[in-house]
Amino acid sequence: MRSFFLLLIISLTGVLPTFALTMDEAVQRALTNNPKIMQYKALEQASLARANKSEAPFWPSLSVSYLYTNSDDKKGYATFDQSSVSASARYNLFNGASDWFRMTEGDYRADAASDLLNSTTADIVLEVQKAFINHLRAQRNVSTEQMSVELLERQRKNSELRLREGLIARNDLLRVEVELASTKQRLLRAEGNLRIAGKVLAQVIGQPINEEEDLEDFENTPTSPAASEHELRTEMLAARSELRYLQNQLAADTSGRKAVRGDLLPDINVVVNYGEFGNGIYPENGDIDYDSDKRTMVEASWTLFSGFDTRYELASRKHEISAKRREIKVTEDLLTLQLQEALEELRVARGNLETARTAVAHAEENYRVNENRYKARVATTVDLLDAQEFLTRARNEQIKALYDLSLAAAVLDRVLER
Repeated sequence: MRSFFLLLIISLTGVLPTFALTMDEAVQRALTNNPKIMQYKALEQASLARANKSEAPFWPSLSVSYLYTNSDDKKGYATFDQSSVSASARYNLFNGASDWFRMTEGDYRADAASDLLNSTTADIVLEVQKAFINHLRAQRNVSTEQMSVELLERQRKNSELRLREGLIARNDLLRVEVELASTKQRLLRAEGNLRIAGKVLAQVIGQPINEEEDLEDFENTPTSPAASEHELRTEMLAARSELRYLQNQLAADTSGRKAVRGDLLPDINVVVNYGEFGNGIYPENGDIDYDSDKRTMVEASWTLFSGFDTRYELASRKHEISAKRREIKVTEDLLTLQLQEALEELRVARGNLETARTAVAHAEENYRVNENRYKARVATTVDLLDAQEFLTRARNEQIKALYDLSLAAAVLDRVLER
C-alpha cells in the first residue's frame, strides 16, 4: 500500500516524497545487514549439520573392496594372478545406547546454537534502539540550541535599539553578544554530536543513512509494567536465551556422559559379506579354482580394559556438569540483578521526566514574565539572560529525561527479552 501511494504521488507531482525512518525499520535493516547476525546464523547451521551427522549410526554402513595380487614363483618359474571383489554391509544392533545419547547431545547443541543466535539478535536490537534514541536526542538538542540562538538574536536586536536610544549601557549589549556567541558554539557542538550519532546508527544498522532522512520520534512515552517484580522475574527466566543456552548445554553434557558410559557395555553388529575370487585381473563366477563367498555374521566385542580411559572421561564430564549447574545459578542471580536495576532505572527516569516537564513550564513562564518586564523597562538585560539560560537548561533536561526513559524501557525489554 505504501508503495502504491509513493508511485501515485510521484506520478502526480513529479517529486519524490521522504518518509521518516522508524525504529522498527532500523531494527529490520540491522537484522538483515549486520555481519554478527550472519556469523551466528552460520554457526547455527553448522550445529544443525553436526546434529544430523549424529544420526549416522542408525543407518547401515556399506563398503566395497577390490584386491589384485601378482606373484612370481622363482623356483617354479611361474606367475600367479589373483583378484577378489567383496561387498559388505554392517548394522549396529547394540552399543550401550551410545549412539542414541550422542544423537540427543547433538540436538541439544543445535538448540543451544539457536539460543545463542537469539541472544545475539536481542543484543543487536537493543544496540539499534540505543543508537536510534541517541540520534533522536541529538536532533532535539540541536533544535533546543537553535531556539536559544533565535531568542538571543532577537534580544540582541532589541538591545541594539535600546542602546541607540540611550536606554541601556553598552556593556549590556556586550553581555548579550557574549551569550549569543557561547550559544552558537553549543549549537555547533550539538550539530557535530548529531552527525556522530548518525554515523553510529549507520554502523549499527550496517548500511549508510541519508543525512536528509528523518527519524520518526515516539508518539507516546513508555508506560511502567503492570506486573510485579516476581512475575517479571518468572517471565525473564523463561524467556532469556542466555539461560536456555546454558540449560541446553547442560542437557547436552548429561547426554554426552551417558554416551561415554555406554562404552562400558558390549558392542553387537550384524555383518553381511559377499565376495568374488578369480585367477585374473577381474574375478569371474566361472573360474574353476575359486567360487563366490557369502557370509552373514554377528559380531560381539567388549572392551575389558582401556587404560582407565572411560573412567577418567566420565569423571571429567561429571565435573563439567557440576560446573555448568553452578554457572546456571550464577546467571540466574545476575539476570535477577539486571531486572532490578532496569526497573529502578525506569522508575527514576519516569520521576525525572515529570520533574523536568514541570521545570520547563516554570522556566517558560519565568522567561515570559522577564521578557515583559524587560519590555516595560523594569527588568535588566542580565535578568532576561538568566531567564533564557534557565529555559534552555530546563529544555535540555527535559530532552535528557524523555530519552532516558525511552532507553530505560528498551533495556527492560532486553532484560525480559520481549
